[in-house]
Order: sequence, then structure tokens, then C-alpha cells
Amino acid sequence: MSSVSFFKRQEEEAIRLSRMDSNMAISNQDVAGVAKYWMDDIIVISGEGGQYSGKAKLLKTWKEMFAGKPPLFERIPSAIVIGDSGILAWETGAWSYKTESFRGNYSAMWRKIDGVWLTQSELFVSLD
Repeated sequence: MSSVSFFKRQEEEAIRLSRMDSNMAISNQDVAGVAKYWMDDIIVISGEGGQYSGKAKLLKTWKEMFAGKPPLFERIPSAIVIGDSGILAWETGAWSYKTESFRGNYSAMWRKIDGVWLTQSELFVSLD
């Protein structure tokens, strides 16, 4: 295995572990645990097409979600691709609610900043 392949596998695993930790934070209703993987200027398009821009806006939205009927969902990556630069990555997979019948596909853009992978944008598409 080349050193480039080994490096990319390590980076893919780091993102995969971050996603698993983020999913666990959702199941624990831990907004800070989810938000620690967001860039300050994150952009999210939700499954029904809602648009959210910025970490502060998303924090408020997630706190409101957890205060009401908390959503329990997870994102399961099917592919993570590390860019040749080593600072950008693409993740794609499926998402589904554990408490509802909603499900779909998603993609995320990750950026490595100071050695840490953070989510810059996410797109969710509901397939119900």
C-alpha cells in the first residue's frame, strides 16, 4: 500500500469516527456534541428543502428541536473520498429517523482545519 493510500484511509477513518460520534450526540440530545463538527459558516439543506446558514443559526434550530419532540436520526456513510489536497473530503450515504418513517440520502463536504475535520456543508434529500 502506498503512503498516499495509507494517508487517505486514515483520513477516511477519522471522518467516519466523527460521523459516528455525531450520531451518538444526536441520540443523546447533545447539541454541543453535534456542533463540534461544524464550521462556523456551515450551510445545511434539510430533507424537506429548508436552508440553514451558519453555526449560530443551526445551534438555535437544534436546541429548539431537542426541546420539543426530539428527532432521533442517524447518517450512515457509504463513501468517503479524500481530495488530493488532503484538506477537502466528500461523504455520501443514507440517513433515516429512528422515531419516524423519514429517510433519504445525504452528502457532506468536510474541510480539514488545523488537523481537524469539520463539516462545511450538508445536503439531505428526503425520499419518502
